[in-house]
Amino acid sequence: SNPATVKPVDSVFVVSDTARNVPMLPDYTLYCDSGIASWYGPAWKGRLTASGEFFDPDSMTAAHKWLPFGTIVRVTNLSNDSVVYVRITDRLPKSSTRSIDLTPTAAKRLGFYSKGLQKVKMESCGMIRVKRKTTSVGPGKSVTPERR
Repeated sequence: SNPATVKPVDSVFVVSDTARNVPMLPDYTLYCDSGIASWYGPAWKGRLTASGEFFDPDSMTAAHKWLPFGTIVRVTNLSNDSVVYVRITDRLPKSSTRSIDLTPTAAKRLGFYSKGLQKVKMESCGMIRVKRKTTSVGPGKSVTPERR
C-alpha cells in the first residue's frame, strides 16, 4: 500500500500520494471554492500543457494550481449563473492571483470572454485518467513529445 497523507488546503482536505508526490482528490472529497477566472488561448495553441497534452483553445479545458490532471470541474459564472464543465490539463503559476484559467471557448460560454476576468464558483465533479499523447515512429514504437 502507498502511504498517503491528508492535509487541509483552503479548507478542503486533499489526499497526497507520497509515493508519487501527486495530489489526489479521493471520490468522497468535493473541492468547492470561488475565485477569479481568466482565459488564455490563441498564443498557446499547439503547445504542450503541463499534463503533456497539446493545448487546444477550442476545447473545454483549464489550468489550476494544484487540482490533479483529469479532474472535471464545474465552473459557474457568479454574475449570470451560466455553467461549463472543464477538465484540468495545465498549471497556473504558484504566484498567480487567479484561481483558474479557462480556454477562450469556456470563457465565451460563461459570458466573460470580452471582460477577461470573472468571479466564479468551482466544484470538482470527478476525474478521468489523462494519458500523454504519443507520436508513432514505427511498428510498436512511439515517443512522447518534448516541451518546446
